[in-house]
This record gives sequence, C-alpha cells and structure tokens, in this order.
Amino acid sequence: MTNKNCIAVFDMGTTSVKVCLFTPKMEMISWSVQEYELFAEGPLVEARAEEYLRAARDGMRDALSRAQGCQVAAISVTTQGETLVPVDREGNALHRFLVWLDSRAEEEAAALRALIHEMDFYRTTGLPEISGALPLAKLVWFRLKHPDLYEKTHKFLLLEDYLLWWLTGRMVCEKALATSTGWFDLNTDGYWEEGLALAGIDPAKLPELMECGAFVGPLTDATAAALGLEPGIPVTTGAMDQTAAALAGGCTEPGTVTETTGAALVLAAATAKPTFAEGHHVTVYRHALPGKFIYLPIGNTGGMALQWFRNEFCKDLPGGRAGFAALDAEVEAVPCGCEGLVFLPFLSGSVDPDSCPEAKACFFGAGLGTTRAHFGRAVMESICFLVRDFFEMLEDLNCPVDRIYSLGGGSRSPLWLQMKADICHRTFRAAGCSEATAMGAALLAAWGTGLLEPGTRPQTEAGGIYIPSKANAEACDKAYRLYKNLYTAVKPLF
Repeated sequence: MTNKNCIAVFDMGTTSVKVCLFTPKMEMISWSVQEYELFAEGPLVEARAEEYLRAARDGMRDALSRAQGCQVAAISVTTQGETLVPVDREGNALHRFLVWLDSRAEEEAAALRALIHEMDFYRTTGLPEISGALPLAKLVWFRLKHPDLYEKTHKFLLLEDYLLWWLTGRMVCEKALATSTGWFDLNTDGYWEEGLALAGIDPAKLPELMECGAFVGPLTDATAAALGLEPGIPVTTGAMDQTAAALAGGCTEPGTVTETTGAALVLAAATAKPTFAEGHHVTVYRHALPGKFIYLPIGNTGGMALQWFRNEFCKDLPGGRAGFAALDAEVEAVPCGCEGLVFLPFLSGSVDPDSCPEAKACFFGAGLGTTRAHFGRAVMESICFLVRDFFEMLEDLNCPVDRIYSLGGGSRSPLWLQMKADICHRTFRAAGCSEATAMGAALLAAWGTGLLEPGTRPQTEAGGIYIPSKANAEACDKAYRLYKNLYTAVKPLF
C-alpha cells in the first residue's frame, strides 16, 4: 500500500470504536477495535467523553500501524443514534454522554405525550413513540432537572457531532443522524420548530444541519498530532450506523432491502414517499441520500440472542467467531423446526412487529430427546421468524422486496443465511464487505472529497447466494405458525 490513498472511518458502536481504512475502491485494508466502558445504573446508561476520544485515538494509531505506507486522504464518522452530550463554547463536555440505551427521561416523555398527538409526532419525525430514551425528552430532563447546566450549554451534540467537533473544531450534525432525535422534521428536512417550542428547547442550542457526506473542515493540528496523521486532511459528515450500512448494501431504491443481524436485528427498505400507517408504527428514517427515506423494522436482540445462548450454555466452546462456527456445526444436524422446540427471542422486549417493552424470552416444546443443538437452532430460527414478520410489515406498506442483502455478523454464517431463506421463502445474498456500516461512511467521504464520482460505487466482491429449499417449506411454515401462536398465548403473561 506504499503511497496509496485511503479513507479512514471511525465507527462508534455502543461498547467499542472500530477504526477502518478503505481504499477508494472500497477494499478494507486495515481495522482496529478499541473497547470502552459504560456506566449503567437502573435507567441511566452513560459514557465518558474522554473514553470515546481515547478509543478513537488508539484505534487510529493501531489501524495505521497495520497498513504501512497508507496515506489517509479523507476521514468520516458513523455512530449509533440518540447518544448525546451537552458542551460549552470550547467543546468541553459538561456531563457524561447519555447513551442511546439510557431511559431516564420517562417523566419528561409522559409530559410531552400529553402535549403532542401520537400520530402528529410519527408523521413529523418518523419515530414510533415518545419514550424516556428519546433525545428530545432528555433535553427537557436537562432543562428541568439541571437548569444551571442547561443554561451553560452552548450546544447539545450527538456522538457523531462530538467526534466531528474534535476532528475539525466545527459543531455540525448530519440529517440522517438527526432523524433519531425527535426534533427533526422529515417534511421540511430541518429542525422541528413546533416540537422544540412545545418542549421548551432553544433551537440555538442545536448544531448546524448538514447533508451526509458534506465537507466539514480540515483535520486540526492538535487532533492530527493525537492521531498520528498530517493536519489538513478533509473531514466529512457520515451517516447514522443503520443508514450507512443500508447505503453500503445498495439500499437506495425501492425493491432492495438490507437485513442486518448484528447485536440487534434491523431491516432497511428505501422509499421516496413513506406511508405513516395507523396502528403499529414502523420507524422511518431520513436516508443518507437527499429526498429518500428508509423503513426500519427493528428487533432489539438479533445476534445478541445467539451470543447470550453461547455465553451462558456453551462455555466449552471457544470465544469469538470460532465459537459461533462450532455452534453452527452442532446445530446443522438438527432438522428445520427443531422437532417442536421454539424460542421467543425477546430478551430485551419487543419493538416490531408488536410493540411490547415487557415481552420476555422463552423456550417451548422441549422433551427428553431435546439437545443443546436443538436449543441453539431454535434461537437462530426465532430470528428468522422475526425477519419473516418484518417482510410482511413491508408488504403491508406496499414496499416491494425484490433483492435482499444480508449484513452484520450474522451474514458470516452460511447456515443461518440458509435458514432465513428457507423460513422466509426468499433468496438472500451475503454482502461482500463484512463492515458495511464503516463502508457506507467511507463511500460518503469518497463522494464528498472527490475520490469517487458522487453516486458511483466500485464493484465489490459479492458473497454467497442462498435459495429457499422447497423440501423444507412445509416444516418451516409449521414452525413459524407455532412461533406466532406461542407469542399470542404468552403475551398476556408479560
């Protein structure tokens, strides 16, 4: 890679920072993962600003050491949504970050629900509900519970905003990320002035809005020295993690859907004009591309459910990917439907297709012949059942599903992809890039800095294609019916 340009991406996850280096052809040449600590107590989940910066700094230096001779030509950022911090005029954090999992503002959310009609909120923001985790409610929490701190706050920054300030000295926010807050209006493509007024929030305390992939500024001297880079490298906005992954997966036009089995399970489907249906509300986000939107059915626990099972019941298996591969080898011998065993994967409540925060996980149908492999396959099949539910939700919204690309850690398991194809009766394609979220931000940086013609994308290596098996169709449908009946039967117990 001597003297070759590359694009550096900070992918800020819930518990770790991943720094990835890509060529302009979107080939990943180096990466590094740096973990950081969360502080959780009851509904409070926080992180220190300095820990984010420490992990970003260490990750960049480590990634660069693995790619000798690579010259960084552009930098971008992609992050989780909702995570926010108040800062002063110099960018100093005035409080720990409130992580997206934090739900402290339930009292303030209830007050907002009394002021804002549910459907008005949904049609304006695309978000299904006003909850204690909503950033808008958390700003009200700051205003009422910590008025002195609120007055001192120059800007409330989301995590990507904070990293962009650290890199460039500018306080800005890209629009795909702003969608997650409750103060962004999908109809005007700007701040929701009425909602902010009802919440008593001064809009001057929010950063300037920018397009995804827009040039923010050059890398500052101080941060360049901390990262081991040359100052002046152009820095661009990125996109929220799920939006960035959808962009990398080709989810830019109706008909192409991305399925991501990471810690959570998320489907993304592009649309030019979203439908805001009554009843159950499907999350709608602003796309990274102007004039487009994304339907986003969500399951709180996707790959996290399988990780929980492996950690708690397969302690003899190795850690990391080797452990999941070993579990796949055990599970492969179990027939579709697990001989009557079924699992509800709601280890952290249900969002879609039924909003039930109180929902719990459970196994049903075990017998004397049931083995650990049966339980493992039941966990994997339950996520496939959720994916099938999500496809039905999209069909109810008249959203076509023509091509499906699988992303995230779950896409590394051929067995799991074949299960999804069989249970959903649809063909699945594994994406070629294992780090689609970072790749989406790299694409935006390449377009924004002229390394690639805007809107173009290089041909990347394709993954496998998984066609549904007709031989398994009847067994899969029987297992899916049992799964649905079980949820209906036990829901009153939640």
